[in-house]
Amino acid sequence: MTEEIAATPGWVDERLDEIFAGLPAATRPARDAYAACLAARKSPAAPSDLLGAEFEGCGGALRRAMLAAGVDRDAIARVGAALEALEAEIVTDS
Repeated sequence: MTEEIAATPGWVDERLDEIFAGLPAATRPARDAYAACLAARKSPAAPSDLLGAEFEGCGGALRRAMLAAGVDRDAIARVGAALEALEAEIVTDS
């Protein structure tokens, strides 16, 4: 018997690394939590009829952690836009 583990395609981690490049190391735990949220919400147990809605809620904690790490709001907005695009790619890739 094998246990199913929620995961995203390998290219997602690579893209997250690109998006978070240049941000403080203190954001790494939040980045990892965001990646885990993407994987859990993209599982077949979390269907949605709205494009990308299954990822709703993954970004809130990430934004708070980035603010706490001293990331400026412009950088947070850029990361947010990149993450929205990534989420859309995950949906269309699946």
